[in-house]
Amino acid sequence: MDALWSGFLDLLPGDWTLFKEWPYWRFLLEGLWVSVQIALAGIGLALVVGILMAVGRLSPIPIVRVLSTTYVETFRATPLLLLIFFVFFGAGRANTSGAKDFPIIDWFLDDTSGDLTPKASAILALALYNSAVVAEIMRAGILSISKGVLEASRTIGLTYLQSMRFIAVPMALRRMAPGLVSQLITLYKDTSLAALIAIEELLRRGKIMYEAPSLGNPTIEVLTVVALMYFIPNYALSLVAGRLERGPEGRRGPGNAGLENL
Repeated sequence: MDALWSGFLDLLPGDWTLFKEWPYWRFLLEGLWVSVQIALAGIGLALVVGILMAVGRLSPIPIVRVLSTTYVETFRATPLLLLIFFVFFGAGRANTSGAKDFPIIDWFLDDTSGDLTPKASAILALALYNSAVVAEIMRAGILSISKGVLEASRTIGLTYLQSMRFIAVPMALRRMAPGLVSQLITLYKDTSLAALIAIEELLRRGKIMYEAPSLGNPTIEVLTVVALMYFIPNYALSLVAGRLERGPEGRRGPGNAGLENL
């Protein structure tokens, strides 16, 4: 198997000798795992907060609408790189010592200084920006639902929050799945910006490799492998989005059509 792999690499233009040895692959894969961890945490937070902000923007309560709109417009209009720097450097000025008593928050804090770790800063910045974008995607999905569906839910005694939780949000998630996955793909690619705050994620580890004097100058080869490591998970997410759009039977489910005719 090793001989076959070496033979394949020898056929490629350029010098791929580096990638015939496992330690270099492991070095990049460890960086990939850091990128995936940041992406998964950022995606989880962005989806939860984004859905809440979308529901808040459509709330019948004025103060909730104003606060949700302010959140969305503020973070959507702020460059992501600026947010990363702001969270990373600003967290050092915040007194977070009392927050270490909370188990979930404690995971984001450094054991010695009590400040946000660089990884936590990147996750928080990605979540802030992408939750604002997700909120707008979800709001568009909810607004696309026939008013008769929501009115019917209210006539059977559901409150506004119950209508959103059980009817509007699930339907909007189904409709906006391609748009949401597209944004999540963007979030995964944006984890490369974490390299600017000294996180050894995938792109930074690639940079470390091709800048090492002892390895020659394998810049194009290393960047090609790094690009493939970004492409493969993103392509898998695209396939998931297509599957969600078609439904379990390979076509749009009949359930929505019946509800929209109410």
